[in-house]
Amino acid sequence: MLSCYVFFFTTIVRYDTKIDATTKCLEAKLVSFSIDGDKLLMELVDKEKLLATYYIKTKEEKEYLEEHLKIGLHVRLKGEKKEVLPATIPNTFDYKSYLYHNRIYFSFSVTQIEILDTPIDFFSFIKNQFVMRLKKVGNHPYVAAFVLGDKTFMDAEVYQTIVSNGVSHLFALSGMHLSLIYLVLSKLFSKCKKKKVWIYLCLVFYLFLTGCSISFVRAILFLFLMDCNKKWKLSLSSIKVLFFTAFLLLLWEPFSIYNVGFWYTFVVTFSLLYCHDFLNKEGKIKKIVSVSLVTFFFGLPITLFINYEVNLFSVINNILLVPFISVFVFPLSLLTFLFPFLLPIFQFFVWIVEAINRIGFLFSIPFVFGKINLLEVGLCYFFLLVGFGCKQKKCFFFLFLFLFFCYHKNFFDSYYHVYFLDVGQGDATLLVAPRGKEAILIDTGGAVSYGKKEEFQLRKKEFSLAQNIVLFLKSIRVRKLSLLLITHGDLDHLGYAEEIGENIPVQRLMLNLGEENDYEKRLKQLYPIVKNYSSAFFSTTFYFTKIYSNENDNSLVSRWCVSRTCFLMMGDASIKVEKELLSVSSLSSTFLKVGHHGSKSSTSLGFLEAVKPNYAIVSAGRKNLYGHPAKETIHHLESFYVKIWNTQVEGTIEVRINKEGEYHIFSTLS
Repeated sequence: MLSCYVFFFTTIVRYDTKIDATTKCLEAKLVSFSIDGDKLLMELVDKEKLLATYYIKTKEEKEYLEEHLKIGLHVRLKGEKKEVLPATIPNTFDYKSYLYHNRIYFSFSVTQIEILDTPIDFFSFIKNQFVMRLKKVGNHPYVAAFVLGDKTFMDAEVYQTIVSNGVSHLFALSGMHLSLIYLVLSKLFSKCKKKKVWIYLCLVFYLFLTGCSISFVRAILFLFLMDCNKKWKLSLSSIKVLFFTAFLLLLWEPFSIYNVGFWYTFVVTFSLLYCHDFLNKEGKIKKIVSVSLVTFFFGLPITLFINYEVNLFSVINNILLVPFISVFVFPLSLLTFLFPFLLPIFQFFVWIVEAINRIGFLFSIPFVFGKINLLEVGLCYFFLLVGFGCKQKKCFFFLFLFLFFCYHKNFFDSYYHVYFLDVGQGDATLLVAPRGKEAILIDTGGAVSYGKKEEFQLRKKEFSLAQNIVLFLKSIRVRKLSLLLITHGDLDHLGYAEEIGENIPVQRLMLNLGEENDYEKRLKQLYPIVKNYSSAFFSTTFYFTKIYSNENDNSLVSRWCVSRTCFLMMGDASIKVEKELLSVSSLSSTFLKVGHHGSKSSTSLGFLEAVKPNYAIVSAGRKNLYGHPAKETIHHLESFYVKIWNTQVEGTIEVRINKEGEYHIFSTLS
């Protein structure tokens, strides 16, 4: 019945915004906000929850907003509705779905903000006092994370190390934090008649102050139900109480089922209750090791489902960090929040945590399993439940075999895959041979910076699309790149090369002719350079024309064929280079990767007549400053009846080819 209820209210019933799409001005109450560099992100409530983004223009304006913005105030915003797209690169974070599952259906791009003089309610006043208190300890990222569950102050690189080490759960408010808070409150209210009532009132108040994270809600509700079970002598097992906790949470908010924190908190708690006999060992060290192993194995299917890889060293990281953080760091973070003069001592313990994290990262043992489906997740849990519950060691052997099968699933894929990745205003094309035996990345995309940023504009958490590219590569089990080909040295073609190479080993690097810029020189130091490349699976031709004074014209043009299906990759080559190529006899291609993002300086009529493409692929950013693709280019392609596939419209485009050269085209947005 609960499954039907959740399915009906999250899938059958569809929700939409009540705010008119043409709205240019909004007044709403500020629920939460964060300022990172020049970016102000606000969650507000008007008729519904909504998200607003504002880019701060000056240092003085930033200082004014930091001083005057308060939770609970009303603000008047001018701007327009912001389009939020689903994931345009397959198997990556879908921000649109994330907002929908958090009941946010309207996103607003703000051009002007005005703080209104409105009274603040009591609850918002208390939240603001917490924020002010946090400022007294210099907005310390670890104090914010442990006390308020706020990770916005954490350095992106440090937090990525924490995630890679498999210990990010320690920085989310959960049962570990609740145990200490409950103990403190028990001592505090030890002489009160209705001790438990006061404790739970304080816990619920603290829960709302910290944003009602699902893991903390689970911990408090489970504790409350366990107390009820004991007081009323219901004799329910802990596992039944846990299931009833999940039942109530999903009844209250069905969309919790889409929350990763919901999966982890219930699965890990269940594993500790279910494997009680296995964990009931003498000696603290044995218990810590046993707990770490159990939580690792039960969290493994979810980790693989979301991240496509697992770090085997995370077991050791948990053994070291769980007791250290629970005994020293978290209690000290609460004390530092109350008594800021303890900050130097707290900082010393933080230094130890970061040192352990850095060492753990150096010794990390990542295994890329690729994308697994829900049925495979279910099979993993079947083996775990039978293995631990019935003490059948054979089940662990079958689990190992099944994971071995998941790791080598590419063995059953006999298709060639060519992906034109949606990297905005840039180029990135991935070619994958059958069974994943060869992977070639032509360009990487890269964010182009327009002018030097001032100090107040610099952000701690700057999202890089390279993270999505790496995640996608791991999802399709690309564990190394046989060749990284950079068509030319512009940032929108090689900007993410270094970041991708840090996560996916690059065996060979191939560059174009002409002068090398600083980026290309750095890449040559990182990866083995080759002047030519012979593919074992693709029939390949490289067109080295003469050296030009223009970097775009120096683009390394290449042609990749599977049987009779060919792909001509033009980089940013212009009409001048196209004329040089007309003397080549083997230009005919099924797919033309249009030069220079569809600029009018490329794709001449004479060139199209020589290539005779069936399809043209245009890779350009949405609402880009250059107006790519140009109307002239579109007109040229249409005059030759070429079918146009544009990443602006289609997202990532995949061409799937069998060994006979027959192909099918797929895209993420259509």
